[in-house]
Parts: sequence; structure tokens; C-alpha cells
Amino acid sequence: MRLRIGSVPYINAAPLTRWLETDAGMRYAEVVYAPPSRLAQMLEQRTIEVALVSSVEHFRRPETRFVDGLAIASRREALSVRLFSKTPIAHIQTVALDTSSLTSAALTRILLERAYGVYPKYLSAPPDLNVMLQSADAALLIGDLGMTAQHEAVAQWLDLGAAWNAWTGLPFVWAVWLMNPESPAESIAALLHDAYQWGQAHLPAIVETESKRTGIPLDLCRRYLSEVMVYAIDAAFLHGLERFRREYEAMLRKQFLE
Repeated sequence: MRLRIGSVPYINAAPLTRWLETDAGMRYAEVVYAPPSRLAQMLEQRTIEVALVSSVEHFRRPETRFVDGLAIASRREALSVRLFSKTPIAHIQTVALDTSSLTSAALTRILLERAYGVYPKYLSAPPDLNVMLQSADAALLIGDLGMTAQHEAVAQWLDLGAAWNAWTGLPFVWAVWLMNPESPAESIAALLHDAYQWGQAHLPAIVETESKRTGIPLDLCRRYLSEVMVYAIDAAFLHGLERFRREYEAMLRKQFLE
């Protein structure tokens, strides 16, 4: 039986998933593309066996497991997760959140409140920078739009990966391959590690293809996929993930008390 594998449609997933779309990979799996928040719903509904979802989903559902050693992560800057602000960060009063990713939305609040001492009101909005900045001082965008969006009203932007690293000294794990408890963990892990190895071996071709597909300049695409994104994670990234878990749980307790 072929596995149903969920992935985000952004270019940062391409090195992890493109082998699954080759003739060899399609014998084992079918890839379903959706935003992280939708993938999390599909995983919980058991319509897919494994999904590349926001890391916060593992905190929400501690019974789940993630594939060891693989993730979408960054050591410092992320490039594709940015907060765009019409005012200096210290003066932000309202933030429009692209709710496609619960991780990025939670990290925005954690960083603003804990690292910058800013306590704005948060609004949910579709990922359209023009519309978002009409109703808020700042806007969070993720994925390909987060990397390429521009607006004449933006006075300052914050790369959330760089801000996290500056505050904690740790790298950040944005997404993990998450499985339900009953999913065949060993076979899934082996398949996804094979897909990653293929992606690394064919990275120059993937960069060129993704640049053409998205319109993102080739040099930016190459730097993003070759230098900024990290897919094979070690203990330092797990320390970063554990710190994020603690901050996330503290944020939820604070929200509950409010």
C-alpha cells in the first residue's frame, strides 16, 4: 500500500519531497500538499500517515512521534518567516498573523513579549501583506511569501529565526515529519531519509526548478536552500526545540490566566 504523505507547498520542503514525485518514489507514496495548519488536521483525521507540520503540533499532540534526524530548521536567520512592521518593533500595537503555521504565530508572540517587551493585540488574517497592513501595525508572513513580500509602508522587518537565535543562542526547528502513534514508524522514517538523501544529491537541479516554479531569484533560492535551511538536525536543534516547547507552554499558561 502506498503511503499518503502530507507536505507544505513551499520551496523549503522541496529537498525533502521531490524524490517522492519521481517514478521510483511514487511506487511508495503519494504526496498531498497543503498549508501546515491543514496538514495537522489531516494527520489528526488519519487521512494521511505522516506530515511535514509545524513543530508546535508535536506539543499539542504528545502521543505523536517525529522522524528522528530530519526537520525544516535554521541555525540563525530563516528568511521565510518574517514580521513586517509599519512602526518600530517597540511601538507595535496590533499584529496580523498568517495562521497557516501555528509555530510561527506562537513564536511571534513569544519573541515580541519575552524578547522585546511588546504586548500587542493579535488578529488572524489571510496571507496578503497589503490587506494585513491595512488592519494592523505589523504582519507575519511565512513560506515563499514571507521571503519575497514587499510593501512601501514597511519601516522595519524582523526575521524570526534570527531574533530567536539572538535571544536564546539556539537554532530553531520550524517543522517536523510527524506521525500518528499507529503509523509504521520504521518504514516511514527509512523512506523519508532516502528522499532526503536524494534531495541533497540533486540540490542544484532542485534549486533551479524551484526558482523557475516560484519566480524567486535563482541566487536567493540557492542561498535559501543550500545555506539557510537545515534538514539534518542534531542535538543542538533538539535543545532549541525543547526551549521552544517550554516557552510555548508558558505562553499557554499565561493566556489561560488572562
